[in-house]
Amino acid sequence: MTTDLNPYRDVDLRPLRSRLAGWSGSESTLLDTAKLANLAQKLGLGHFNEADIHALWRIGLVRADVTTAQAPAHVPGLEPVQSAFEVRFIDVRKPKARPIGMPSFLPKGETAEDALTPHFHPYRIFLLHHVVRTLRISTSNTQYLLWTPGVHSVVEKQLCGLNHWTESKDFLDRFDHWNWACELAIVCEPVRWTRREFDNEDPEQLWLQEYGLKLQSQLRTLPEDAVPSIRQAFALAAAELDPNSELQTLLRLMKRFERDRIEGRIGAAMRLLDMAESIRRAVERHLSVQLPEEDEIGPRVWMVGARKVLYGTSRVFDAAPSVLRDFLGSFGLDGGVKARCYVEGQTELGALRHVLGSTSQCVVVNLSGSVVERGGRGLAFATSLAADKASGTFSFIMLDADRADVVRTLRQAASKETFHGAFLLSNPDFEMDNFAIPELNRPGFDGGSNSGEWSHEEVPEVFPRGARACRAHGAGASWRAPVAVGGHRGHCRHDRLRAADIAHLGQAA
Repeated sequence: MTTDLNPYRDVDLRPLRSRLAGWSGSESTLLDTAKLANLAQKLGLGHFNEADIHALWRIGLVRADVTTAQAPAHVPGLEPVQSAFEVRFIDVRKPKARPIGMPSFLPKGETAEDALTPHFHPYRIFLLHHVVRTLRISTSNTQYLLWTPGVHSVVEKQLCGLNHWTESKDFLDRFDHWNWACELAIVCEPVRWTRREFDNEDPEQLWLQEYGLKLQSQLRTLPEDAVPSIRQAFALAAAELDPNSELQTLLRLMKRFERDRIEGRIGAAMRLLDMAESIRRAVERHLSVQLPEEDEIGPRVWMVGARKVLYGTSRVFDAAPSVLRDFLGSFGLDGGVKARCYVEGQTELGALRHVLGSTSQCVVVNLSGSVVERGGRGLAFATSLAADKASGTFSFIMLDADRADVVRTLRQAASKETFHGAFLLSNPDFEMDNFAIPELNRPGFDGGSNSGEWSHEEVPEVFPRGARACRAHGAGASWRAPVAVGGHRGHCRHDRLRAADIAHLGQAA
């Protein structure tokens, strides 16, 4: 059984193409031969000039989307379009075979097309990609150096293959099919300009709404395999031009205007993936189905649930930026807060800041005892935890456990899942559990009658409520830094805590 190289030849897109050709909104997107040649070069598709594009159009390998003339004309394969502007046509010609025995595809002398001016949608670069891919003649980079006569034999062999290919029906069918694939993406693109809220006072939106109904009818009549096969063809061509799939996903999160400024082969890949997205958006909107996104239909194979692990969501290009923070963070591009550490008092604040160092992704907040909502002071803390959860920020709470009201408040919040993160209650206090009395004495500070020196017998009196007495007696930043790096006993080993560790907790959660 032979494969049909032009399977959708009977699917008629002419009515939609005619409507687009007569619409004033399409003016800004169309390119003349010089601009299309320049775009192809900018995207790294090869060397094209204005004469090359015009020749490809004359022989039908690249169909025009709008053709204009100074006066009405009758040209086979060009159908007139109703327009308030100049005389317009749509190009429905089939690719032309080379005249037998002729050295060129172009006919000699003047033709009817000479009086017309073709204009092209930027999506026609898909045709130029295939022109380069199927009609290129080349040798290896070292052929000339290693064996110069071999250049002639290589070129002769390639010429023989090209003659056979271009004289076949397969050649004409494939270029006709690739033109049709472009046209399907082109007629679907206006959906991306159509607002979901109906505005009967905006003439352009009225036109787009009416056009959408026509497009919906057309999409319902497409063969079942048409949309997936055409979209996959675009995605595979994009991967052939540039294999950096994750970089492509990252770039496609940019605004479309900025994305269209990307040059080189990766810029061409962006355009082809954009064509696949235009079809997806139209089908999802008008047929109320959900299609795989563009990174799912190329050569890359996805396991179930893998996209959610990598991106944080299974629908990347519809997700809010906050949902994609971990994916952006894997490239080092997310400088926002990923974890917020809440401590109670200056001692833990100074110690944790010393260990974490300078980072914008982990923020330390001093609660100063306002955990429980007493006189409204704790409301800010509760609001902050809720805001952390809403923004995907990991909340890490480190407090002393010597107050029952604190423990009760935090356990209730955890059981009700009103915050996203973890909490650590130190019992005994952080300082008392991690340091011996001589270590606390070593930095020296004014602790009362002993001028900063205590014996083991004096500890219960000097520290009646644990480490809070240290704060009351003026433990400064110079004291907290040694505290941060000197702990050695208890479970609060903050010398092992780093900004990356806390940020990792936020990602894993």
